[in-house]
Amino acid sequence: MTIHKTLLLTGLSLACLPLLHAQPRPAKSLPKNWSHLDPAKDSIAGISLNGAYELLKGRTSQPVVVAIIDSGVDTDHEDLKDVVWKNPKETPDNNVDDDKNGYPDDLTGWNFMGSKDGTTYETDQEEVTQIYVLWKDKYDKADPKRLKGREAEEYAIYQKAKERFVKGYAANQAKRRAISDSVGFFTGLNALKPQLDGKPFDISSINELKPADSTQAGVRAVLGEVFTEQFRSFDMMYRILERAYPRLKEALLAETEKSFNPDNQNRKAVGDNPLDPNERYYGSPKLQLGDSEELAMHGTHVAGIVGAKRGNNVGVDGIADNVRIMTIAVVPSNGDERDKDVANGIRYAVDNGAKVINMSFGKRFSPYKPQVDAAIRYAEERDVLLIHASGNNAENYDSVPAYPRPEYEDGRTARNFMTIGNSTARLNEGLAARSSNYGSRTVDLFAPGTDIESTIPRNNYAAFTGTSMAAPCVAGVAALLRSYFPNLTAVQVKDILMKSVYKPELSVLRPASKQRVPFSSLSISGGIVNAAGAVRLALQK
Repeated sequence: MTIHKTLLLTGLSLACLPLLHAQPRPAKSLPKNWSHLDPAKDSIAGISLNGAYELLKGRTSQPVVVAIIDSGVDTDHEDLKDVVWKNPKETPDNNVDDDKNGYPDDLTGWNFMGSKDGTTYETDQEEVTQIYVLWKDKYDKADPKRLKGREAEEYAIYQKAKERFVKGYAANQAKRRAISDSVGFFTGLNALKPQLDGKPFDISSINELKPADSTQAGVRAVLGEVFTEQFRSFDMMYRILERAYPRLKEALLAETEKSFNPDNQNRKAVGDNPLDPNERYYGSPKLQLGDSEELAMHGTHVAGIVGAKRGNNVGVDGIADNVRIMTIAVVPSNGDERDKDVANGIRYAVDNGAKVINMSFGKRFSPYKPQVDAAIRYAEERDVLLIHASGNNAENYDSVPAYPRPEYEDGRTARNFMTIGNSTARLNEGLAARSSNYGSRTVDLFAPGTDIESTIPRNNYAAFTGTSMAAPCVAGVAALLRSYFPNLTAVQVKDILMKSVYKPELSVLRPASKQRVPFSSLSISGGIVNAAGAVRLALQK
């Protein structure tokens, strides 16, 4: 699961912002900083952040660099500009690599998706399309009996990706035809509505729809694309679709042209060689937002959760109070991030002083996993903690392919890597977010990620939902620990976060299911990140 589906939803949500603000809310409206509250004192499943700061009173801290490997960050945002990392060894805009790190003019980070002037493509291909395009000439007619080692592994990946590409391309064409015919689209939608009557409002209900023809199949695909828990009901989702359709139609048609399009050349402007996974120095120190509504949207939101300036009476308060945000752009608004960009992003963050790295993205294939593994190992060897979002498919992460992940190809597991699920504010059966992935062996813990208000570009703010929001919550707490307890290693911080979780003794609905399970069964730790508990444990070290 990539974050790009969530980003498409974000685009729709923003287009319909007045409608979303007017939609029904719980009887007891949540404060915008609900995730910082205390479960015992406030009866809300927050992280006890205020309690953590009470325990830290009188203690000194040192700045900690947190790298946001994402879609980019609006570094001029009013609530972020004071906490953005500045490369002390680099003179801006002189086109010289002053610090000799291979990245000239990298004052606040690096954009691995940008051309020299910072122009950045918004849409890349889906990973299966990337693999099909990159390896078609090499493996389409290859004899698997003559392949050995890494080539045999790549051939197997190619065959799986090709199969999914062919199916995806066909489904994409059906979706395109359905979108193009507005009358036919709503006729198909009305025909499918009865199948959703009385069904739970979650993605599994959409996946179980049985379309009678190709138009209805296309409608089902669109419903899956635009589904988000922010709509709260299928009726609200239908109403917003109807009112937003003229604008949404254009965006969806553009998306169908690109994601499964083997002729998409957006990446070409970067100037790198996509077939060389070991290439390092390409991209731009800038990210030009221009008039785009999606560039840096996701990354800016994530950055604000970690470290928006605290106590300035502007916007929102981040979690960590002495943090420096390093921005590394590798994730397009639609389509999938590329392994080489992810690997290079991790290495850049490590080499330039990051102690915590947030990665709110993921995908089903990793064609150059050895390069990503090497980067994760590089971070592990240099005492850097990686925080990763588990994804929003409501799946058991133990049994699905999802990348990046901490398991190296040699079978060893990275000790500096954490995978995070999404929890809600509710201390009841709805504590686990309906869309969150989970896993008793692979998801380390849960964190607040539902209706989280944070920064978005151009001095704006919005509430988003997903594991993409839960991961930076944990990254913020990790940064807090590394700031006030600088002698703690990355492995020790992870251990503290795991041992200090808040463990409600609750039976909850398993994501996208009516089955009740112990909340403790959904992750390794069995709980929700707790800042006060983590600080209390760190004080004992």
